[in-house]
Amino acid sequence: MAPMLFNVTGCGSPTEKPEFVSKLVPVTGKVTLDGEPLSGVLINYIPAQDQAGGEIAYGFTDEAGNYDLQVQMVGQAPEDSQGALPGNYRVYITKLVLPDGSAVPEILSDAEAEEQGAKQLLPDQYSSPTATKLTAVVNTEATTNDFTLKK
Repeated sequence: MAPMLFNVTGCGSPTEKPEFVSKLVPVTGKVTLDGEPLSGVLINYIPAQDQAGGEIAYGFTDEAGNYDLQVQMVGQAPEDSQGALPGNYRVYITKLVLPDGSAVPEILSDAEAEEQGAKQLLPDQYSSPTATKLTAVVNTEATTNDFTLKK
């Protein structure tokens, strides 16, 4: 499923990198639910409201529940978008499945998946951008943020 992005960063020329790219810091982590790795989830880092100039970062978990963050940049190579800017973030984590129990393709947005009958498997306290209580800090050096969720 495609991340729900509120802004997309671009620049005047596809070959010109946005200024903030040099400030991106690698961010990794692991998401577990009741002690088990949570695969196939979308994790979203939304800059705190008091943080000017922040960029939304997101990642998908693998089979072991591990994720790497990146920012969305139109016209830029994927390797240029790895990481997140240092700062404070509100975090929400979603896991949608289609009515037959299959995973939602990453190319679909949450809204598109829900139009096809997809259901959210995680409680609002983790999956709602407005109700989440999850937070994270991205330091100025490589950062690891693990999330231990309980049903």
